[in-house]
Amino acid sequence: MDGSRQDNSLVTTAGRFLALIMPALIVFGLGPLTVAASAADAVAPDSKTIVFVCLHGSVKSQVAAAHFNRIARERGLPYTAISRGIEVDSSIPTRIRDNLNLDGLAPLDDVPHPLMPSEAADAVKVIAFDTVPDDKRGVAEVNYWSDVPPATKDYAAARDVIVHHIDDLIPALAEQPRPQETLRGVVTGIDERNDLITLRLARDASADFRVQDGLLFNAVRNGDQVEITVENIEGAKTIVGLKRE
Repeated sequence: MDGSRQDNSLVTTAGRFLALIMPALIVFGLGPLTVAASAADAVAPDSKTIVFVCLHGSVKSQVAAAHFNRIARERGLPYTAISRGIEVDSSIPTRIRDNLNLDGLAPLDDVPHPLMPSEAADAVKVIAFDTVPDDKRGVAEVNYWSDVPPATKDYAAARDVIVHHIDDLIPALAEQPRPQETLRGVVTGIDERNDLITLRLARDASADFRVQDGLLFNAVRNGDQVEITVENIEGAKTIVGLKRE
């Protein structure tokens, strides 16, 4: 009985604590939905897809996708590569698997996957080492890396050419425009020292936004109704455009 009372007491105390802090969490945009979304983002971050295609989906496309994902992670880019084939093999060659392991990597798939036109259409880029038939690529534009030597004969040489191509590709991907969001609210705080503006948004929730251009501080006052354009820059919601209403 004493143990049961103690457990009930702990549950009650935890419930009271949550009831006390929940309003503050909601005000700062950390309510239950936001917390759940953050956890989901950690598992499945929003990323854009690069499709690598080779004839059998088991060699060059696997090497390219594995090294691309490594480089994208190292540079913090929101891109994920996948490997696809035209006439797919039933498995990844042992030589390719072993050499990727020596590079600290692994094939993306145990069994190669065929390219689907919908995947090609949804991708940011489709990069192929062999000719992609029209019925496989659909409406997508295909870029060819045709100078890569056979990876089953000389893995190191093929890998080096692929990585060189990836290094050339990354700057163009980094220059892709960031997604923007438009929000409306009332200015409730101006912190010029820390480059922040606070807005009261819908449902009386408030949020801080980083200011990219210091001249914005001369354009707004507390109480102003504004429309802002926001981008996520270095992990912070940043105002890149502001209009008084």
